[in-house]
Amino acid sequence: MKKMKVLQYALVLTALAGCQKNFLDRQLDTNYTEDQVFSSVNNIESFAVGIYAMLPAGFDRFGGGMLSSATDESVHSGLVQDVQRFNNGSWNPFMNPDEQWVNMYSGIRKANLFLERTGDFRHIAFRDTTTQAGKTSYNTDTSNIRFYRAEARFLRAFFYFELAKRYGGVPLITNTLTGSENAIPRADFNTVINFISTELTDVKDSLRRTWLGVFEDKYIGRATIGAALALKARALLYAASPLHTPGGDVAKWEAAAAAAKDVIALGQYSLDGNYRNMFRALQSNEFIFERRYQPSNTLERNTYPAGYDGAVGGTNPTQNLVDAYETSNGLTIAADPAYDPQNPYAGRDPRLQMTIITNNSDYKGRKVETFVGGRDGQGKPRATRTGYYLKKFVDESLDLVQNRTSAHTWVYMRYAEVLLNYAEAMNEAYGPDMVPTGYPMSARAALNQVRSRAGVNMPAVAAGGQDELRTRIRNERRVELAFEEHRFWDVRRWRTAAQVLTAPIRAVNITKLQDGTFNYQYPYGSIETRVWADKMYLYPIPQTEINKSYGVLSQNNDW
Repeated sequence: MKKMKVLQYALVLTALAGCQKNFLDRQLDTNYTEDQVFSSVNNIESFAVGIYAMLPAGFDRFGGGMLSSATDESVHSGLVQDVQRFNNGSWNPFMNPDEQWVNMYSGIRKANLFLERTGDFRHIAFRDTTTQAGKTSYNTDTSNIRFYRAEARFLRAFFYFELAKRYGGVPLITNTLTGSENAIPRADFNTVINFISTELTDVKDSLRRTWLGVFEDKYIGRATIGAALALKARALLYAASPLHTPGGDVAKWEAAAAAAKDVIALGQYSLDGNYRNMFRALQSNEFIFERRYQPSNTLERNTYPAGYDGAVGGTNPTQNLVDAYETSNGLTIAADPAYDPQNPYAGRDPRLQMTIITNNSDYKGRKVETFVGGRDGQGKPRATRTGYYLKKFVDESLDLVQNRTSAHTWVYMRYAEVLLNYAEAMNEAYGPDMVPTGYPMSARAALNQVRSRAGVNMPAVAAGGQDELRTRIRNERRVELAFEEHRFWDVRRWRTAAQVLTAPIRAVNITKLQDGTFNYQYPYGSIETRVWADKMYLYPIPQTEINKSYGVLSQNNDW
């Protein structure tokens, strides 16, 4: 039988707390045949782990850049980074910096193969364990494989969502293909979303509620009931949004709200009381599904202000994003008479300083100097182009000269997003303040729950109708979920990208005066010209896949 390359570990997923070994840090000999893989419990588990390896995520998956630099959240100090293709319009069916078609279908094939070959897992486990650990091991092994089978279905749904949000409708494949079949045409977007929703509904009760406390915590990071419900809520929210339902459909918003309600009803998750440290945490009550990376300092090298030894520059938050953070009075900077543009970071939403490094703030034992001529400002190689640097996710304590490293956590889903998904869907379905029977809170209350997080304590949004609350919810997503790869997709599903992504990308120009104070100038011009065409609301299907299908696969409009 043909040999299989079963696992690739270029990236390692969610790890354990402390010094315990990563549950995904397992290597399977790629010289095994398919039959050999699925005749051993250990190999079966290693194969299941390998499905997780297909999940797309990363702080630097664009050659050191983040997807935020293809939005109004940031620019990249390196003008030749792959992510710039989104901004200058040089991406196409032959070259897409975020091409995920092959990767996601590879994950889907792994999931399909796993499900097909482990249908008789009780017999496989019996054969494997009777010669080793006996009946006790048999019970443990069969239970674990049963969970892996449920997780394979969850991951397959996750992969299909990643495809659908990029390409729209895609071929639905639920069995392994031999290569002799004819090409499979695309299912429409709603059919794909219905498949995802149905799969997650069917499989949720076969998943664990938590992996905490199971087998000495060595399986933390595997999918749970909460992850399935949260993914379903996100998928239905996207389906209800204007990009995919242009005329609006209240029933779709109701379904999205009900799905988010189910996550809340678990009573399992809560908002972390330390927003700044949460993104450096090994685990949190707010995390629903996350991925841990092996210790590294790549993010820090690509993020530290340019004046620190070892820093090479990277993600620079924009003035556009900084201006989106309200004042501590709960007002926009334009509406708050107390806001002082010459003291711009005082009296602001605390999440601003927890997310973004600003001029004259304390960082790594000194004041940051993003002013002209400063150690981190203009004139320094790869210095910030905007006057700001990224703080979120970054380990401030690392010594790059000594090549120190630390683990980093990429959060796919967390409870704050669920609350904001709920708020958005409830507002569209029922308005700001209606609470239908069986629902825990109104749209406004969900929004305010996020704003009132301990350590943030922003004022409640107390007034306004549906349109105004929609604006406030969208802005809350912008600041709460900044740099977590939501903005890129949000402006597409809201169908506002044409306005948002062509608006001037602004910076601040800072000069230090003789008395040690600073003068802040806010240029209205754009520091980066960006290209947009409405065809970019969806990705092009790779031309190689179109060609291989001999006309069965249709390309997205205008690509």
